[in-house]
Amino acid sequence: MPARYVRDLMLPLSEYAVVDEEATIADALAKLQEAVKRLPPGRQPHQAVLVRNRRGEIIGKVHYFAFLRALVPERKSMGSLGVLERAGVGDDLRDTSMQLLDLLTGDLVNLCERAKHVQVRDVYTSATVSIQEDAPLSDAIRMFVSHQTLSLLVRRREETVGILRLSDLFQELSRQILEGTCPE
Repeated sequence: MPARYVRDLMLPLSEYAVVDEEATIADALAKLQEAVKRLPPGRQPHQAVLVRNRRGEIIGKVHYFAFLRALVPERKSMGSLGVLERAGVGDDLRDTSMQLLDLLTGDLVNLCERAKHVQVRDVYTSATVSIQEDAPLSDAIRMFVSHQTLSLLVRRREETVGILRLSDLFQELSRQILEGTCPE
């Protein structure tokens, strides 16, 4: 079997969910749903939405944790914290406890309303790891392992042209191993 390259497994940007950084979380979710419907047969569903800046460059992604982060309400003012301070409760424990309390007592209606107003630029994760489209899959394996990421931006020289997802690489490697068709 001939060697495979990143371009053989990548999803082009035209097949992936991409939003502008000014988009809302609701916009990103709609784009994600739309892109999943257009996926070629046998491809894993998307796990993120790519974020594009004003110059059209891909600058990051909104993954599942970023979606959740966008929906967490800010901590309400607690008034006087003197009692907790005198009891020796530190700022970290107090902040974590209040965030958990907000999550447990939060209203789902408020979550849906927040999704309409939180902008992607406030929660996205920067995408800094990339690989060239003509790189062999062995290079992609090394990149995934060394960076512990679920996707790599794929570039043609300096331009982002697609995304290589760990799920697609895993699916291809599994197929080759089970069929005994690994490249020589």
